[in-house]
Amino acid sequence: MLKYVRRKVAILTVFIILCFVWMQVSHKSSCDGDCKKLSIIQNALFPFSYNITQKVIETHTGKVLTRKHTRLVTAVDCKHIIEGQKEEIANAKIWMTKHPKNSIPDAEYLNLTSDCNAYKRERGFLDFIVTEEEEKYPIAYSILVYQEVEQLERLLWAIYRPQNIYCIHVDLSSPKAVHNAVNAITGCFDNVFVVSKKETVIYEGFSRLQADINCMADLFQKNRKWKYFINLPSQQYPIKTNQEIVKILQIYNGANDIEGMTGNRMLPNRFKYVHKYVPQDRGKAKIYRTNVTKSVPPHNITIVKGSAYGIFSRNFVRFVIYDEKARDLLEWCKEVLSPDEYYWAMLNHNPHLGAPGSYKGPPDKKRWLAVFAKWGERCQGKYVRGVCVFGVGDLHELVAREELFVNKFHLTYQPLALDCLEEWLYNRTFNSEIVDLDFYRNLPFILR
Repeated sequence: MLKYVRRKVAILTVFIILCFVWMQVSHKSSCDGDCKKLSIIQNALFPFSYNITQKVIETHTGKVLTRKHTRLVTAVDCKHIIEGQKEEIANAKIWMTKHPKNSIPDAEYLNLTSDCNAYKRERGFLDFIVTEEEEKYPIAYSILVYQEVEQLERLLWAIYRPQNIYCIHVDLSSPKAVHNAVNAITGCFDNVFVVSKKETVIYEGFSRLQADINCMADLFQKNRKWKYFINLPSQQYPIKTNQEIVKILQIYNGANDIEGMTGNRMLPNRFKYVHKYVPQDRGKAKIYRTNVTKSVPPHNITIVKGSAYGIFSRNFVRFVIYDEKARDLLEWCKEVLSPDEYYWAMLNHNPHLGAPGSYKGPPDKKRWLAVFAKWGERCQGKYVRGVCVFGVGDLHELVAREELFVNKFHLTYQPLALDCLEEWLYNRTFNSEIVDLDFYRNLPFILR
């Protein structure tokens, strides 16, 4: 009797899996009935997976068969949301109020990664296309994470390629479950690792800058082949495929993409006075401004403000790590508020320092394309510390922008925004869509 029951269960399991695969590869444009059935099967078979991993790549004689559009999100029509259709955006908002996001608990990653091959297969890390051009042009990334490991994982999925290399900086003050989860994920990859020296990251503090430099140093020592370094927080997301990023970086030809601002936008109170740190709980510290006037920067460096994030050539990274002038400026930045918004910009826009890939023209006269963020502009999501947290209504604008990444998303706030952007990026990747590159060829800061 027991054997009979087991046989019945096995047959039923095979039947369910076959139904699941059939519905995934279906070319049917209307998803109403089948998607509801598919969602039920997905929830039963993959209770901890998100929709982006539930896909089937069709192959024929070694070639990927692409489709016009593959739906990964079943609750709404992401294609219509991306197109800016107001009715579908409204439907998405209604759906999200009724179905709040249930994040994957950080501790669950210990179970998910117990079998690394199964983890990478089920989470979509084996589903990618790598052209010969991409394979010969590896990129190094750092990702800063404090909480919500699922969002880190989703960003990693979006930018992951086997030829690239990734340094993950986990805030030293993060809960133990976050550290354990990230260790478990990185343990499944040869090209993803946790930084060797972690910092307790303080908002607007020097440790935020030091965290990136620690990853820079590790990446430089571990791999000699990568061409560019890109630093990200886990709340950013790409709006260019890896293939597009490679083509754009090749056009840059060793130039850095670092923001530069002068004049009234430099927020002079941040660097005119010395800033000190008062220790708080859990290794954190509070920053306060003193009345002591800060010294001028060393080496006749002109102060320029920029962003904490950028795109840095390998030779620029070498300069940051080993050059004495770069080290002197780093020391000066320790008493500056938000030094990560000055250090990169000052190195890149003071050409007499000799930083590779630096810009010789006026900082304000060029575009900055590493990251797009909304500050005080029309935001369809919500504002946190003056920065827009994107919602579904922002996607139509975001996908049309020239920047490589957008900042930022919150995992549990309007979660369909990130879900739909994932679907959009997935389709661009597997359809090998390439943005018009003439715009990038005409940028003033590229090296010719």
